[in-house]
Amino acid sequence: MCTVGPLRCVGLMTRFNHEHPGIAVNLREGVPEHLAMLLAEGELDIAIMAVPESFRERLQVKSLYRERFVVAFPPGHRFQGQEAVRTEDCDGESYLMRLNCEYATCWDDFLEEHGIELKEVYRSEREDWIQTMVMAGLGICFMPEFSPLLPGLSTRPLVEPEVHREVALVTMPGRRFSPAVAAFVRTVTQHRWQASPH
Repeated sequence: MCTVGPLRCVGLMTRFNHEHPGIAVNLREGVPEHLAMLLAEGELDIAIMAVPESFRERLQVKSLYRERFVVAFPPGHRFQGQEAVRTEDCDGESYLMRLNCEYATCWDDFLEEHGIELKEVYRSEREDWIQTMVMAGLGICFMPEFSPLLPGLSTRPLVEPEVHREVALVTMPGRRFSPAVAAFVRTVTQHRWQASPH
């Protein structure tokens, strides 16, 4: 999934390469709907992804780690002095929408449910554009806590309520793995995923 950054998986890939030097891995990024379609069509062997509600019934899912969402904000912002940011603290802020986030369409419902109004000023599929604009003081954004961050970009956990996602290993049930894919699946499920930076 494109919102799972390379720093999150580099330890996994390094271990797999060390233990299985003869196996090449082809990584493809995408949003969950597209990855699920590629799995169903046999174009992908496995996927690492999350969805806001529940996965399709025909997919086999093994949870890997839980990840909170954080609020990213520019230097000098009023959130800088807080250990966490309550949802209601975001009311009235200018907001930058990350279109590749699997929660992109869910944030509207979440904010409305909690009586929070944001002024959406920009949308982009590119994480680097969104983060650069946050750094420039154009607004805030919500993002997963393990996302790779531009230097100088500050984040705080979003609380009251906390929003999180479960990142999972997703496969097609009944599909037999080649020895190479089976080895990679074992490495993914045995990997010690890094603890929260917050």
